Amino acid sequence: MATTTTQNHNGISLEVSEPLGVMGGVDNQLGGLIGIAPNKDPSVAYGEPIKLYTPADLVLIDTTETPSGVLYFSAKYFLEVAKVPCYVIIEQEGADDDATKAKIVGGVSPSGRLTGIAAFAACQEAPTNVAAPGFHGIEIANALAALADQTYCEGWTDAPDTNTVDAKTYAELLGAVHKRVWCPDVSGERWSHTIPPSVIGMAARCSVKPSQTPNGAPTPLDDIARIVGYRVNDKNSEAVDLNKKGVSVTIRDPNGGLMFLGTRTADGSFGNIIGIENQLCRELIKSHRDTMEYNLDFDFFKQRIAQLSNWLSSLQADGEIIGARCYLHATRNNLQRYKNGEWVLVIDWGAYRPNEHSIIELNQSDEILQVYIDDAIKTFS
Repeated sequence: MATTTTQNHNGISLEVSEPLGVMGGVDNQLGGLIGIAPNKDPSVAYGEPIKLYTPADLVLIDTTETPSGVLYFSAKYFLEVAKVPCYVIIEQEGADDDATKAKIVGGVSPSGRLTGIAAFAACQEAPTNVAAPGFHGIEIANALAALADQTYCEGWTDAPDTNTVDAKTYAELLGAVHKRVWCPDVSGERWSHTIPPSVIGMAARCSVKPSQTPNGAPTPLDDIARIVGYRVNDKNSEAVDLNKKGVSVTIRDPNGGLMFLGTRTADGSFGNIIGIENQLCRELIKSHRDTMEYNLDFDFFKQRIAQLSNWLSSLQADGEIIGARCYLHATRNNLQRYKNGEWVLVIDWGAYRPNEHSIIELNQSDEILQVYIDDAIKTFS
């Protein structure tokens, strides 16, 4: 019998590989609204997110010939102004207002199902901005903050919509845990129905990219609940006073019409930085899946850093970020951490700030006058 050799093959075997794939963009917006809708389409289940693409999909919220309700007109306003899709969750109305608010706040049911605001985490694609129009209170703000921290989105809580004193009092209840939550005040009117402040603000926010500020975005409304004083060169105006407390408002546009005034979330953070940071976090989380099969060897380190560096360079070229660099941490990567299958990658990046305060010096110059005088003397001598 012939001896079996160690030969594998008398020919050629091809082993094809490719580097880690490309990463996605960070300029998409997607809304999320929750509320009650007694006349919803029977096919829509309570507590389950549905996606609206255009105003034609509003029939899912109200099937009657004369639609009504805060949720219906909030979704209509958002779709027409932001021009991006929107997830909607419809909850059953409770026995009273408190019971209804509890359903909107939601949480986790005894069976482990996400309910209320928390249910947005179960969306196939997580909304970038979420609001509970028509529902006000610290319970709503806290639920939005929890969702925002979990899914890296921005939340919108309605301020009292009564007066400036009440708005500032409510804003004092909000703090560092509401870093990703906006607090808009002043409702509007459209189609003879009230549009809550949270919807006006969220539509303005989603009409621009996450890396941009909604400050100055037009708000197409027929009227607003109250006039908040604002002059662009008056730092003590009512609107600026509210902004300083983390409250954004709808005001009369100095150029005509109405506009959204606000650059910061409830804790004073710049909203556009929150927005782009959220998008960066989402893409980094998403990209981790393709790295799970690798060992922590030099080839993997090289691929992952190259993948992230190329992505960050693309974002810089698109004007989403100022710049960034990616590298292994020099001290946190140690023997103990490596033996445990851990490694520390660092991304240093810079975000653009919004044009919140322009300072212009207007100086009279004797030098300019002297040049003029000298020219006049030369010309007429």
